[in-house]
Amino acid sequence: MTSDQPPHSPNSLKRFFSKAFPSLLIRGLCVIVLLQIGVAVVTRLGLLLFGHEQIAMDGSLAASFTWGLWFDLLAAFYAGVVWWLLFMLVPSQFLRSQAGKLFTALLTGLYSMVFIFISVAEVLFWDEFQVRFNFIAVDYLVFTQEVINNIRQSYPMPAIYVGLAAAAAGIAALCWRLGIIAWVVAGDSRWWPRLPQTLAYAGLLTGITFGFNQGQLPPFQNEFNRELAKNGLYSFCAAFWESEIDFDRFYRTLPLEAALARARHLMRTPGTEFISDDAHELHRRTSYASPEKQWNVILITVESLSAKFLKHFEPKSKLTPYLDRMAREGILFENMLATGTRTVRGLEAITLSIPPTPGQSIIWRPQHERLMTLGSQFRQRGYDTAYVYGGDAMFDNMNAFFSHNDYRVVDRQKKKATDITFENAWGACDEDLLRWVTEEADADHTAGKPFFLHAMTTSNHRPFTFPDGRIDLPSLKGGRKAGVMYTDFAIGQFIAKTKSKPWFANTLFVIIADHCDGSAGKVELDPSKYRIPCIVWNPGLVSPYVMDRLASQIDLAPTLLGLLSWSHTSSFFGEDVLAPGYATHPARAWISNYQKIAYIQEDQMAILKPKKLFSVGAFDPQSLIFSHGTAINHQGILTEAIASYQAASWMFKGGHLSENESSARLQAPSSLDVR
Repeated sequence: MTSDQPPHSPNSLKRFFSKAFPSLLIRGLCVIVLLQIGVAVVTRLGLLLFGHEQIAMDGSLAASFTWGLWFDLLAAFYAGVVWWLLFMLVPSQFLRSQAGKLFTALLTGLYSMVFIFISVAEVLFWDEFQVRFNFIAVDYLVFTQEVINNIRQSYPMPAIYVGLAAAAAGIAALCWRLGIIAWVVAGDSRWWPRLPQTLAYAGLLTGITFGFNQGQLPPFQNEFNRELAKNGLYSFCAAFWESEIDFDRFYRTLPLEAALARARHLMRTPGTEFISDDAHELHRRTSYASPEKQWNVILITVESLSAKFLKHFEPKSKLTPYLDRMAREGILFENMLATGTRTVRGLEAITLSIPPTPGQSIIWRPQHERLMTLGSQFRQRGYDTAYVYGGDAMFDNMNAFFSHNDYRVVDRQKKKATDITFENAWGACDEDLLRWVTEEADADHTAGKPFFLHAMTTSNHRPFTFPDGRIDLPSLKGGRKAGVMYTDFAIGQFIAKTKSKPWFANTLFVIIADHCDGSAGKVELDPSKYRIPCIVWNPGLVSPYVMDRLASQIDLAPTLLGLLSWSHTSSFFGEDVLAPGYATHPARAWISNYQKIAYIQEDQMAILKPKKLFSVGAFDPQSLIFSHGTAINHQGILTEAIASYQAASWMFKGGHLSENESSARLQAPSSLDVR
C-alpha cells in the first residue's frame, strides 16, 4: 500500500497515536499528562528565572529538570483520576455528540486553569518562602478565610483570574482546533474494556504511591536546585500525607535507654537536678537562693522579626528605633536562634521549652492539653495568665492549645467593633492589640492580681497594612520594611503609655520574634537565617547586658523564671542561659523546617532527616554558618542530636509533658545546692 502522505505528516502521526492509544480513557489520560508536564516545565523555567540569584547555574540544572520531569509524570497520573472517573461514567453516545465534544473541551479548559493556578500559586509561594509547596501550604489551606483575604489584599486577584481564564480558554480552543478533542472522544468507549483498564490504572497509582516519594531525590550541593526538581502538585500532596512524622520510624534512633541516658547527660547542668535517679526521668528541679520576685511580665511575640532588622545586628538599619533603644537599655540575647519557620513553632518553643520534634508543632497535635507550660508556672503562683492575639485564635489551633494550658484567650472574636480601629485579613493592628494588653493589665492591677500576659502581633505579615500616618513608609506598598517599622512604632507607643501606669515599675517586658523573615538558604538548614532578637527590658528592674553566647528560643522560659528567682520543677529542655553555670556548659540550639531537624553544639551541627538520613558539619558561632561535611567529631554530635530529639519525642508521645503526671512526686523536696 502506498500513500502520498509524508512519513511524518500530521495525519500519519494521528494514525500512529490512534493505534497506540485506542481507548477513550487512555487518550484522555494522555491529554492530562501532556497538560501537566507542559505547565510544570513552564513553571520550573519560571522559578529558574525568578530565583536565578539563589539557584546554581551549573550542570546540576540538568538533574533538576530530569528529576522534575519524572515527578511531573507522577503528578499527572494522580491528576488524571477525576478525568478518568468522569469518562468512566459518562455514556459513550453523549461523548460522541457535539455536546460531548464541548463537555470534553470544557473539562480540558478547567484542568488547564487548575494547573496554571497551581503554577501561579507556586511562584507566589516561592516568592515568600523560597521553596516548593510544603507543610505551610497544607496548613494555610485549612484556614481559607484568613488566607483568601490575605491573598486578595496582597495581589491583584481580579487580573490574575482573568489571565487564568484566558489562558485556559486558549488551551482548550487550541486543543479543539488541532483535533485533539475530537481524537479523544473518537476513542474506543465500549463498556467491557473500561473495567480492566481502570483496574490497571488503579494498580499503577498504587505502585506510584508505595514505590516512589520525594525522599528519592538525590542530594544537591545547592538546596534550591533540589527544590526546583520537585513538582508543586506532587509536593503539596506529599506534604498533606506526611504532616505527622513518627520520629522512631523515620529518623535515626538509639536504643531508648541509651537515648534517655544521653539526654540526661546533656540536661545535667549546674544548678539543676533530676527529681529521681530513674533512667526514664527527665523532669528537673531548679532552685535559687535569692527571694522570689513578684514581678508582672508582659511577653510580646513579634511576627517575622528577623535580627537583621535591628541596628545592633545591621548597623545601616533604621527600621526599629524603639526596639533599638530597648536593646541598649535592657538585656539583649544577640545569638538566639528560633526553632522553626512558623508562628506555632515559636509559640511551642516559648511556651513548652522543648526541641522542635518533626512534623507539626505540638500546638497542632492531639493530646496537647494540660501540659507543663510557662503559663502553668505563673498560674501556680496565683498569676492571671492570658494569651492576647490580634487575630482569630482559631487560626493555627492557638485557641484550643492555650485555653487548655492555663491561659485565658483574648482575641479579635472576643472584642467589640469599637475595640478595633484597623484590621486586615490577619487581625487587628498592633496598636489595637497592645491597647488590649494594657486594658488586661489595668484590670488585673485593679483586682490586686499579678499578671503574665503573652501577646502575639500580626501587622508584620503580608499584606503589611496598618493605619495611615504612623510611619514614613506607606501601608501595603511598603512591604516587609513597612510592616517592621509599624510594629516597632506600635511597641514604642505602648511602652510610652505604660510608663504612666501604676503597675509599670513592677513589670518586666520581654520582646522576642516567633521566627525569622524567610529561612531558606543554599544549604539544607541555614542557621544564620534563624537568628532572632530577644530583649528583656525595664530599666528599673534589669541592667543593660548583651548575652553573646549561642542560645535557643526554648531557653526563654527557664531564663525568665531565673530572672524571677523562681525555684521550680518542670519538663523544660531549655536552660537559664543567664545563670553562672551556663558559661561552663556547652552552648547549643535546635532549628528545624518540619522534616529536617538540626542540633547545634558549640562549633558543630548535625541534621536529622527522614528515611534515617543525616548530615553533619562545622558550625561557626560568629557567622552562624554551617559547613556541610566538615564536622570534627562526627559520631559525637550525631549521637547528641539523636538523643535530644528522640527524648523530646518520647516525652510528648508518652504523656510525660503532662502537668498532671506524677504531680505528687514532682513536688518532692530537693536536696540541691541552690545557686
